[in-house]
Amino acid sequence: TSTNGRRELKVFATQARSSTLEIVADEGDGMIANELIVRSKSGSPIDLKLLAGLNGASLVGTNGVAGAYQVRFDSEKLAEEAKQKLANESEDLAVENNQRLEAPDAPVAVSGMTAPPLRLTATVSPDGNRRVIALIDSAPQPLAPAFQSFLLPTVDVVSGGPASGGPSHGTSMAEAMVRGLSAGSPETSTSTRIQPYNVYGANESASTWDVARGITQAAQDGSTIINLSLGSTQDSPYLRDVIQQVTGQGALVIAAAGNNGSMDPFYPAAYEATLAVTATGRSGQLTPYANRGGFVDLGVPGSTVVQMDGQSWVVQGTSVSAAYASGMAGALAQNPQTSLAPVRSKLIETFPIQQAKGP
Repeated sequence: TSTNGRRELKVFATQARSSTLEIVADEGDGMIANELIVRSKSGSPIDLKLLAGLNGASLVGTNGVAGAYQVRFDSEKLAEEAKQKLANESEDLAVENNQRLEAPDAPVAVSGMTAPPLRLTATVSPDGNRRVIALIDSAPQPLAPAFQSFLLPTVDVVSGGPASGGPSHGTSMAEAMVRGLSAGSPETSTSTRIQPYNVYGANESASTWDVARGITQAAQDGSTIINLSLGSTQDSPYLRDVIQQVTGQGALVIAAAGNNGSMDPFYPAAYEATLAVTATGRSGQLTPYANRGGFVDLGVPGSTVVQMDGQSWVVQGTSVSAAYASGMAGALAQNPQTSLAPVRSKLIETFPIQQAKGP
């Protein structure tokens, strides 16, 4: 049992950095039983009096771009009653429970390992235009100057930051993304930047509602590559439709395929509009923990080393793979006017699932 009370078992080879799979006790399907997401299927305005009149309801959030509302109830029972009432009220209303989305890769402290130096530097293009990659994740902590220069200030979709004690998930993903950007850049400098969107705050999990808000905010801000190193085995039609909306506008959404070692769909990676990335090892074969199956598009090495406060940390998982692929995408399309459709094809060609090359 860890210090935060979460039951977990880690399976090792002979040392921590060889760990291949974290087995976590089943904590339910992730549904937030007393929260609903309500929207109109047709895009017509919703009568807010209808939502306000629901027994025990509080309207706690709105996503105006997606035309959706977050409604919280005093109990699970009242939320279920509201579901039935809304279903009977109009066939145009789409109602689902909000859900938790996990960031599954925990860093492991190691000794005797260092990451190679970064060869890429951040520059400003003459016309001031740049490609922006959105990192929808927890807030990154301050990085080493060579990495920090690629990051724009974090946008807090949810307030609060990670606890100390090692790299946050967002920190690890930001560094993996910069590594991918560096590996894919034909030059030694780039104007491409990473824009973090904090959808976790101080919480261990995000929600479909806040992730969707992060995605729509990123698209509004001009990010055209969107990284989702998170997920769940539970489908969310609302999150699916938000992703379809931004990809329909030309964005490339890259998502982690999950670390369950199964062929079961993992969302949002399993949505047709996303580019689903699984993890490979040094040999190019799928790692034991990596999800596979028809929804997976490419396989990218799933391990990176992060230095923080004089300590080295190894991070493994499909989250790393997705972040690295997002950085590569930013390198392949540094010109913000470049279409991202060929970039998607190039990534699939470069990282075939069974024969992916190492970084």
